[in-house]
Amino acid sequence: MPNESPDSANRALPEPTTTRVQVRNFLRRLARALPLVLFLVVLVWIFGHVGILHKLETIVSDAEMLWNPGPNDGEVALVTITNEDYESLFGGRSPLQAETLIGLIETIAKGGPKVICVDVDTSSRAFQSVSIPPLGPYVVWEREIQEVPENADPSNASKIEPLDVLGGRVDLDPSRNSVGLAILIEDSEDKVTRRYRRVIRTSVGDLPSLPWAVVKVFWGKEKVASLPESTNDLLIHFVPDKRHSRRINLPASRVLQLASQWPEASPFRGKIVMLGGSYGDQDRHDTPVGRLTGEEVLANVVETELSGRTFKPPSEVLLFALDLFEAFVLILIFHKFRFYKALLVSIFLGLALALMCSWFTFGDWTDIAYFLPIILGLILFEAYEHFRRTAVPRLYNEMRGKPPMTE
Repeated sequence: MPNESPDSANRALPEPTTTRVQVRNFLRRLARALPLVLFLVVLVWIFGHVGILHKLETIVSDAEMLWNPGPNDGEVALVTITNEDYESLFGGRSPLQAETLIGLIETIAKGGPKVICVDVDTSSRAFQSVSIPPLGPYVVWEREIQEVPENADPSNASKIEPLDVLGGRVDLDPSRNSVGLAILIEDSEDKVTRRYRRVIRTSVGDLPSLPWAVVKVFWGKEKVASLPESTNDLLIHFVPDKRHSRRINLPASRVLQLASQWPEASPFRGKIVMLGGSYGDQDRHDTPVGRLTGEEVLANVVETELSGRTFKPPSEVLLFALDLFEAFVLILIFHKFRFYKALLVSIFLGLALALMCSWFTFGDWTDIAYFLPIILGLILFEAYEHFRRTAVPRLYNEMRGKPPMTE
């Protein structure tokens, strides 16, 4: 067999195609860039919630609450122990005098409410021996805890130690009385109360929150059977009440004055009456609609449940995906295309992303309005950053007489 020439041997080996070379080079560049990409992803995960996304999320949700008119006459009425009531009725002493408090509850019961929620600490031993007459309405008693946690995280259940109710007495009729924990959750970034939970994990097991215990009684077991009793965070749907006219709110002393005309002239008939206090300056909470007492915040929680507008906050995974969209996708779009085309492309992708976020968070497409302003805010922020990065060098070059830069 004749020997092949070197030239024929070289021609026998197929040369790699241009496409294969490009793919191979791309994979090499990707492998070299992968550590940097992973590092950037970690930075996005660490710093995401202290950046523009968290600020936009809270701004949008807070603004939506301020625009919400709410019902003119709801199912919740308030009886408030004011500073004047605290001095005149209870002698300015804490804990509140047991006999006087029980007498006030008995007076409210004459007005024919369906449920009375007692948002007052009754852990004192003085309540153990006080006489409690039979009451017509169902009563939900607040159960205090030893120390209020910063975030009531389920992993900190051992740190949440409930105190006794009514001094620890055990003679209450369970068919007419129940208890709930009044724990509200502040955001760690700005200390604003926006969330609550239906169930709180404690050192003695899972216990219902005070508003959830009220709603279960008001609605009945059949209606709440389909609702999950979970420890997940839920958003409070606050309703502004700047003129204090939307919800019945009477001082305790005024209730005692009006009770002579009850039950015929009672404004509480068939309602949930929440008895709490505004005396002192301890039980105050910053909220999206202003600074409220704990009683007012709990009333908003109960109304949130009754309205059916119980939304879970976006999950950490979803917020991380939005962070990546802002930190990578938008930057690449504005780098690849001219400004106006990049703006149109990013708006189109943002609309699709808002639909996906609505579906994964709320299970339908109808709540796109929650995410769309957030994503549009991210796009406008990136457009501003792009304009700032390009306009300043362009202005500098024009001042030096150099040709204008092209995008």
